[in-house]
Amino acid sequence: MLPRKRSTRLMLLTVLSLVKYTQQYGSGAPPMACLDQLPRHNGIQAQTSVPPYAIMTSASQVRQGDTLNVTIGSPFGAPTPIGGFLLQAREVQDTNKIVGRFTRIPGPAQITSCRGQNDTVTHTSPDEKPPLSFVWQAPNDFLGGVEFRATVAQGYDTFWKNVESPLVEVVSKSTEIVTTEPPFTTRRPAHGPPVIMENKPTTTPAPFDLIYQGCADTKLCFGVPQNCIQSGNCKAIVAIFVTGDVYTFEIQGTDNPKYVAAALSMDSKMGDDSAMECVRNDNGRVNLFTSWTYPKVEPYVRRSDSPQNIVQLLESSTIDGKLYCKFKRDTVSTVMGQTFDLASNRYNLMVVSGNSMKEADRVGFHGLAYEATGQALSLASVGAAAGGSKLLLKLHGSFMIIAWLGAASLGIVLARYFKKTWVGKTLGGVDIWFAYHRILMVLTWVLTIVGFILILVEVGGWQTTGDNPHAITGIVTVVLCFIQPIGAFFRPHPGTKNRPIFNWLHWLVGNSAHTLAVATIFLAVYLQKAELPPWTVFVLTAYVVFHVLAHVVLSFSGFRKHLLGVYAPIILLFVIAMICLVALAPIGSTYNNLMGA
Repeated sequence: MLPRKRSTRLMLLTVLSLVKYTQQYGSGAPPMACLDQLPRHNGIQAQTSVPPYAIMTSASQVRQGDTLNVTIGSPFGAPTPIGGFLLQAREVQDTNKIVGRFTRIPGPAQITSCRGQNDTVTHTSPDEKPPLSFVWQAPNDFLGGVEFRATVAQGYDTFWKNVESPLVEVVSKSTEIVTTEPPFTTRRPAHGPPVIMENKPTTTPAPFDLIYQGCADTKLCFGVPQNCIQSGNCKAIVAIFVTGDVYTFEIQGTDNPKYVAAALSMDSKMGDDSAMECVRNDNGRVNLFTSWTYPKVEPYVRRSDSPQNIVQLLESSTIDGKLYCKFKRDTVSTVMGQTFDLASNRYNLMVVSGNSMKEADRVGFHGLAYEATGQALSLASVGAAAGGSKLLLKLHGSFMIIAWLGAASLGIVLARYFKKTWVGKTLGGVDIWFAYHRILMVLTWVLTIVGFILILVEVGGWQTTGDNPHAITGIVTVVLCFIQPIGAFFRPHPGTKNRPIFNWLHWLVGNSAHTLAVATIFLAVYLQKAELPPWTVFVLTAYVVFHVLAHVVLSFSGFRKHLLGVYAPIILLFVIAMICLVALAPIGSTYNNLMGA
């Protein structure tokens, strides 16, 4: 009986000690978690998925000795309750150093001291908690970057490590800074007389992604399309934060890309650039690579052409179709015999994204986003960088629209249906229909050749457009357009035996060029660089339907002069509408800027 009593007593003591141990952790993180932030939950490992929590701050800068609001919450719709947490401010350059102190906390939290006085906050119970806000005071003897880092537990066996805030810069007391509204909070209205209002659904604008925080004052940011940073809706964006000699990059792409990449270039053209790729594998894992770009060849080649150890991945995620990587790059590195000194040299920034891979180690065409800055920049500068001029690109598109939707369409209609309309009337010694036909087709020829030259200058020579055959159909159109007036110059005289052959060939080449040109304009809608809205296709479809119906009606109508008076103005309206879409692209951003949004 004695051994059984001793065994029972030993078991009881063990259970009581485990209860005590569990209660200790339930009322706050254990002291040994100060540095590594591990909760020691009986060997349970942290989750490897994207955490449902985020840490936000009320500003991206704080003066020495001043305070900052820090909030732990959920950025994804309905809040995910918080069970336990351990929150600290860590130096960016040495993440083992805890800095600053907490001065005010909510009810279900307590302040503890790990490396310094009041430098850590943790929970007081394992009960579910809403988003929590704290007040943190910056140290008086520190300047540089700080990240708030936490381990957040949803339950005893479900927790996430290294939940981090955007970078916060501690600046001198004389620096002027701008603060923002604390996140995850609801502003309480001032008390006043009750007002009866009609119940209407309200919408809250979606918060900006974390990558946009600091783009106005602490980071250098560049995104696609132009002016997207202010509205927080870039298809692809790169952000650079510099603290001392540490260069931290962030890149993000939307629309569920296969990859998003940024590059350092000596000019605004792709080729001979040092690139950094954030790549999503088929299994959902995100990897970071470096690569070297080659002009007029497959854009990215990884393998031995670029050292992989010049970058260090810090964070990565794929959330709601957004691919994100955060990483550091060596201040000085050598790639393909070229030295990239981030501190001393200026570079054009490029940002691209695409939805395919050519091979296991080569990304596909940048069909989702592509843009380069208009000038070389110091990577330590701050603010939103501007893209290069798209004047030549817009002139190319406008000239081709005037040539083929306008001049060529009218010229073909005049030649086919109006040869016998103004009989006996001449202009410049030839029939009126022929005079106007020639003027319109010469205009088509001139605009096409000039537009072709403009696009060659813009892209730096011949360049394909990935899987989009726009460039191929375009060059065939230019060739047909170029030879058409040469054949017309050597046309046989009317009544000769070769005249019917010329007529058929002239008709075939002209109509083939016109059809192919319109098809090429359709394909341009799907070019990322054109930045045209998808509904442009419906405008072009309406033009095609109207043009075909006009041919049908003119074939059987005896009122051709009146129909021409209807056809020509409507064609002109289509041309004006398309030129507006091209010149103002991206039309959404341009509209918002004009309206002051």
